[in-house]
Amino acid sequence: MLLRILFVVLALAAGLARAEAARTLPTPSASEARVAGPDWLSGSLNNYNLSLTAAQDLLVFARSEAEFAHARILFARRGADGWSLPEALPFSDARYRDSDPWLTPDGQWLYFTSDRPTDGSTTARKDFDLWRVRVAGGWGQPEHLDGVNSAGMELGPELHDGWLYFNSTRPGGPARLSIYRARQRADGGFDAPEPLPAPFNSGFAQGDFTLSPDGRTALFWRKQDAAADADLYAVRRTAAGWGAAVHLPAPFSAPGFDFTPAFGPDGESIYFASTRGAAAGMAKLYVVARAALEQALDQAAR
Repeated sequence: MLLRILFVVLALAAGLARAEAARTLPTPSASEARVAGPDWLSGSLNNYNLSLTAAQDLLVFARSEAEFAHARILFARRGADGWSLPEALPFSDARYRDSDPWLTPDGQWLYFTSDRPTDGSTTARKDFDLWRVRVAGGWGQPEHLDGVNSAGMELGPELHDGWLYFNSTRPGGPARLSIYRARQRADGGFDAPEPLPAPFNSGFAQGDFTLSPDGRTALFWRKQDAAADADLYAVRRTAAGWGAAVHLPAPFSAPGFDFTPAFGPDGESIYFASTRGAAAGMAKLYVVARAALEQALDQAAR
């Protein structure tokens, strides 16, 4: 009897070890969108906004219930046996929603959006504002980004080449939801935001602007009109500036909400979230090889 119990314990331990080792990210394909991290990144809840450091030793993503209720940011670290089990950030508070995380490639900072209060109260805001927190040396305390927030919703922050890009519903914008950018100053603050010109803000709503590591390609999602699906779009940078926005076909866009595109650290993989084929509008994280993106852009240029 004792021997049998020992065998069971050893089998369970071996199974747990295999589960730990199984927490990896899939190899991207140019012909299909592969689910990223089944059962640990992409489960039954809403999962989106995957972001990794350049060293690929830390990742963050957002998880929520339907309609982005109870959103929170989770993180995982990669060790010799694969990725750790995702856990909530130390400063998470169940009273507030934290969402749209983005890590600077050097792993120094995390930018995100939240409805946590800024007035010293404990009551959640009615809108989302942009925040950042220092990651290096241990998770710091969230810092509200004064100067870029408005009475509208601020979402999807990313910092590229000294510019903070984000989405906003602020009054006077070129669309229902528009993409803005604000120049970062030497003191770490930001100048007044400005909307991106065409071809970026020409739809009913658009957001989640991101750049490839080489800075030559931008990705974002767009709803062309109120009834349209939100699909992924790409723009190439040319000698004269940005080219035309290209609607990306399958495997990027599909019926449903396709959003939060992001290039992998090596620039050869593209992660995004999609509600394709999902019940109750729950999104999973997907990955596609960049070769599929280049093929779609080349085809559009012919």
